[in-house]
Parts: sequence; C-alpha cells; structure tokens
Amino acid sequence: MSEKIFDIWNSPKSYRYKEEAILNHAPQTPGIYELVTFDDQQNPQVLYVGLVEDRTIYDALFEHWNGDREPQAQELLKKYPNLYFSFIVEGNAESPEDWKDLFWAMCQSDKPSLQDWKSFTHSGRYTAIAAKEKSLL
Repeated sequence: MSEKIFDIWNSPKSYRYKEEAILNHAPQTPGIYELVTFDDQQNPQVLYVGLVEDRTIYDALFEHWNGDREPQAQELLKKYPNLYFSFIVEGNAESPEDWKDLFWAMCQSDKPSLQDWKSFTHSGRYTAIAAKEKSLL
C-alpha cells in the first residue's frame, strides 16, 4: 500500500448559507461540501462535511435548507448566524472509492464539530491519505 495525496481546488470563497447563494453558487454536480461558521476573528470552524454521490451538491444544500437532511439549516442558523457553505470545485478523485477517501481525509483534517468524524472509514487502499489545496490563480 502507498500514500495518496488528492489535489483539490476549493470554491473561491465561502458563501453565506441563504437561498439566493445556493441558487447562484452551489454546483450542479456530486461532490464534497462543507458547512462552516466563523468566530469574531474570522477563524473558520467546520461544522459538517458532506459527500454527495447520488445527487448534486445543489440538491443536498437545499435538502438541509428545507429540513429534509441533517443537520437542518434553520436549526443551524439559530445557533450559528454566520453560517456559510463551501465545496470542492475540482479534484483528481476519479472513482467512488477516491471520493470516499478524499471525504475521509477532509474530515480527519477539518474535524467537523457536528459529526463523529473519528468513526468514518476510508477504502483501505492507502496507508495515508491527504488533500492538498491547489489554487485556481
């Protein structure tokens, strides 16, 4: 077994979690997204990481918004008024196993506070997995 480093390009910014931003910015593709809040010093705290395989990130974000997917956005907004979403725009994950491994690596790195990220598993194909953020610029 070997090490795997995924190259990823994140969304250019985090978008405030509101209906208009989902309509205008959420991708119409499967993939990985995060729900994030910021403290007074603008330090990010990842609350949730989602992997969407059978629908789009756009669909998943609206499912949170409408209360059809946990965590429900309206409940989050009560506790975290500075709620944002971001997503991977592009990455070199090619198979469902790659996406699962990348999701695992992001959860291990970002430690989403509303998930039991230690319980997530990866494909078992690699001894170590990481994500390396690239720049679109």
